[in-house]
Amino acid sequence: MKKLKEDGDEIYEESMQNAYLIITNRLTFEDLIDYNGCYLPYNPKNDIDNDVYDDIIDYFCELEEYEKCEEIKKIKESRKPIKKNS
Repeated sequence: MKKLKEDGDEIYEESMQNAYLIITNRLTFEDLIDYNGCYLPYNPKNDIDNDVYDDIIDYFCELEEYEKCEEIKKIKESRKPIKKNS
């Protein structure tokens, strides 16, 4: 996530918006590629871990888009937890 922020605010913002669209099932990954290319704050081939969900929630909280925060939080809480390899 830090690398993505360093690459530029516009790319970072787009990645967060794209993540929201995918997490909330507004677009599939394939539709997203057709829609606007595809910057994401995570690898779409892997499950999204809690840290990524938290980063996305924090991003939308900073924008005061609390409905999106709540929606993503509910999705995060409803899924099966991902175990990290230590």
